[in-house]
Amino acid sequence: MSVPNENPLEMPGWMRRQLEHATAVEHGEANERRGIVLGNGYFSLTPMDEQPSRKWDASNSFTSWKITAGEVLTKHGEWVEAPVPSGKPALLIGAAIATKIRSTVKAGGNPLDGIGLEETQRALAADLGYTSSGGRMHQELTRQVTGFAVATFHMAEWGPENAEGGRRYRQQSTTLASDVQLYVPGWGDVLDGLDSYIVPSQLLIDLALDPKTPPARLDALARMSGPFPMQVAAWLEKVLFSIKDGPNRERIFEWADLYNELTHGYKRLDNFRAKFRVALDEAAATRRIHGDGIETNFTIERVPGRRGGGTVLIIRRSPLLRLPADEL
Repeated sequence: MSVPNENPLEMPGWMRRQLEHATAVEHGEANERRGIVLGNGYFSLTPMDEQPSRKWDASNSFTSWKITAGEVLTKHGEWVEAPVPSGKPALLIGAAIATKIRSTVKAGGNPLDGIGLEETQRALAADLGYTSSGGRMHQELTRQVTGFAVATFHMAEWGPENAEGGRRYRQQSTTLASDVQLYVPGWGDVLDGLDSYIVPSQLLIDLALDPKTPPARLDALARMSGPFPMQVAAWLEKVLFSIKDGPNRERIFEWADLYNELTHGYKRLDNFRAKFRVALDEAAATRRIHGDGIETNFTIERVPGRRGGGTVLIIRRSPLLRLPADEL
């Protein structure tokens, strides 16, 4: 793992932002926001305004999913196209809504009765982990929430092959929300307020309640340099979660498998590998800055006998991940 330069003047921007925010949390000047991140990247990492079309799709070993943009009715009675939720704000909005779903269920409520968002865009920005926001951020969040609420989510899952060669197949298609109350861009001053609620679809509820999804720090994720490091950070939390509570002391990952499993958008494996290593360093350093006592321990090792001297990524259980049974 690469070690960041200790000279503060040479720190990467994301590390400086994380350290400043950690200091603000410690001094009571900022809030620590905990939450959960949906899946391995159900939203495009491309910024909203750079989406090439009004649909986006991705897949991994057993699951394929697609998001298609919806439409909203204006006050003039015209249906207009909503954007595809995407980029860093979409990941944070999905995480915030999933967190509200999980907290509602924990409190004995039913998310199908609706979950409230914040009363103002500024409060929504704070809820997502941003320390400050301006007019452009407010409008971006409003567009993202609007796009999120009316988008249609398609998911198809293939199960593992059985002894007879058969596989279970399941497909679901649903809007992410069955009922919404939102401020829509173009309907007056979007800075006035939000005061919105969303009734999530059952599919969104199921994704949010997945027991394999560990908690994450939304305020730390909001300060990462982009959506791909956020995606790698969410993946890293799942790996550490499985090492901490599972029977394995380490996990070994082939680069080609990681390329196929994660949402990324890189067309070449070597480009992906280089960007993934940079993102993994950021994710590991970020969780140390905003850590919970669980150390990240990973190495990239060359495997003997591989053509071209190939490498693999190995994440090991560190002493701080040791289970009581290990001492017996």
